[in-house]
Amino acid sequence: MAALAAVALVPVRAPAAEELPGFVRAWGQVHLPLEERVEATRTAALELGLRNVEPGARALLVNPPRGTSRFDAARMAVRLAPDLPAAHMALARALWVDELSPFAGTAAAVDAVLALGRNLEASLWLHAAAGYAAALALAAGSIFFLGLLVFGVARGAAHDLGDRLSTQTPPASRAAFLASVLLLPAALGEGVLGLCLGLLVVLGAYGTRRMWISAAVAVLLLTGSLHGLFDQSARALVALEADIVALAAHTAEHGLATPMHLARLERAAETDPLAARALATGMKRTGDLEGADARYAALLQDEPDDPVLLNNAANVRLALGDTDGAIAMYRSALGRHPSATTWFNLSQAWGVALNVIELDAALAEAQALDPGLVQDLSSIQERAVHFVADVTAPSDLLRGRLLAAGDSRGAAIAMARPVAPGRLGRDPLTTVAALAAALALGIGLQSRFRPSQECSRCGALVCPRCHGAAASRGVCEACDRLLNRKEGTDPTLRSRHAEQLARREARLARLGFVAALLVPGVAPLRRGRVFLALLACVAAATVIAFAGPVGRLAPDPLAAGGAGDLIFVGVSLLAVSVYVGVVAHSLLRREGA
Repeated sequence: MAALAAVALVPVRAPAAEELPGFVRAWGQVHLPLEERVEATRTAALELGLRNVEPGARALLVNPPRGTSRFDAARMAVRLAPDLPAAHMALARALWVDELSPFAGTAAAVDAVLALGRNLEASLWLHAAAGYAAALALAAGSIFFLGLLVFGVARGAAHDLGDRLSTQTPPASRAAFLASVLLLPAALGEGVLGLCLGLLVVLGAYGTRRMWISAAVAVLLLTGSLHGLFDQSARALVALEADIVALAAHTAEHGLATPMHLARLERAAETDPLAARALATGMKRTGDLEGADARYAALLQDEPDDPVLLNNAANVRLALGDTDGAIAMYRSALGRHPSATTWFNLSQAWGVALNVIELDAALAEAQALDPGLVQDLSSIQERAVHFVADVTAPSDLLRGRLLAAGDSRGAAIAMARPVAPGRLGRDPLTTVAALAAALALGIGLQSRFRPSQECSRCGALVCPRCHGAAASRGVCEACDRLLNRKEGTDPTLRSRHAEQLARREARLARLGFVAALLVPGVAPLRRGRVFLALLACVAAATVIAFAGPVGRLAPDPLAAGGAGDLIFVGVSLLAVSVYVGVVAHSLLRREGA
């Protein structure tokens, strides 16, 4: 403890102003008007090959300078960080609300959604949040569907189970007994997943072949949510802390590496290409061209087709005077991936080679791809002869590595705990085996006894043990006399019973219509469309998970902005359209069609 205290008391030297990156020094010129300050910062960043200065953009969004309108702050934030979705969404809101420009605001919102894939932090947040909401939707929809199927056969199951106690057991006691049996696995610590075991046993014993198949599909969806989507969401949630070398490389690529980050990269550079790439970029920025050239040469031996490496290595070769080698590398990079930055760099190399025709052609290609960027780079080139710009590594490279790096099992278990807190939810094999065994047990029980069922005419419960021969025909005693033994039945009683059946059918039709509108899955189940019922349940759960707070895993780290909400609302609207389509199809479908 004394040693730790001594270390804690050692003063940390703040870096001198000249040791700070140029764009940091430019951003610190608070005496300048905001637009000049932003342009100076962006120019200094572009000289290092950086298109985004996210810290400055976030500062403008959170605490704009006094006297700056929301629109101007958002516009300057987009200028500083064109790949930051939160900046585009702030601009969209300012255009909608302050400038009353709906079309321009919508275009800015579209830009925000498109920027989600280019920003590492925003894409990881969206991956985690959307995966969590989708997992909740699949799990809740599947479980609700199983419960809905069992609700339709619960009367018969409660009656038969009560007979095991006594044939004189009251209906309420039979229902309570069934509920206690279904909830027993949940009470033993298996939670909602344990309840599904009981539901599947009852469904197997009282369901039809279609119900069994749809229940098996629901089991697969439930397992996929518990051990697929929750796992993916957890990986994205812990990704930024999963690989400290990758995080250090990302920080270095964006010009904000601390001595600790650089030390990590130097230790890992010999065995980690990502660290070596970041160090090569850092060497070039600090003027160590020979060291950067050696690093890039080693990297290109292993990845000769990487357009980012080829562009940046060509920049170093051009600075070292190898113009022909630089041109060959630029052309090789463009053959693999067209880039406005690389075309601009190639034009500068042709300028060094005094080939004006090729210079103009390359510059035209760059302008066709990104005229705004070419204008910015050309303004720098006017002050720095033969200026060329680096290309930062794509966020996909880091995102894939970060998602694959960490041990996220603990986070995934914590996410799934509300559904599967016990042992059955620990691994997919156990979950599938337990649920499949429960369904198979119920199917086996159906072959060993004749379950009770509702009368096909009046809905009364028909028990094979209580109603004898009438039960074999699927009707109760009263309906059997009405339909099959007319000669021994009083015509008045028959007429009265028929009227009662007609009134019952009309009443059930009204109740069924209301239930079809209010309860997900009821409309298609009334038409015998069990798979459409499963789709309706999942769609309704998707609307709740994506539109409400229940599906929000973590707050946005000021990266996605409202762009994440736009994605969530879009998914919700799609789910609403699917749900409405299923319900409308079921309600408009003719009976028996």
